[in-house]
Amino acid sequence: MNIWLPPDAVAIVREKFESGLYESYAQVIQEALILLEERDQTRALRTNRLLKEIANGIDQANTRQLIDALEVFRTLRRKAAERIE
Repeated sequence: MNIWLPPDAVAIVREKFESGLYESYAQVIQEALILLEERDQTRALRTNRLLKEIANGIDQANTRQLIDALEVFRTLRRKAAERIE
C-alpha cells in the first residue's frame, strides 16, 4: 500500500524515526495508528458513560428525584473552595 502524507506529517514521521526510538518509518506510523485507535476507544467509552449519565438524569427527573439547583451550585462552590485550600 502506498500512501501520501502532507509535508508536515512527513516531517513528524521523519523526526520520530531519526530520534532512534523507532526502527522504521512504518513502525512510527503503526505506533501512531495504535494510539489513534486507543484515543477513539477512550472517546467512545466517555461518550457511552455520558449517555448513561444523561439517561440516569432523565430517569431521575421523570421520577421526581430532583435536587434544587441552588443546592447543587452551593455544593460545587464548596468543593471548588476545598480544592483551592
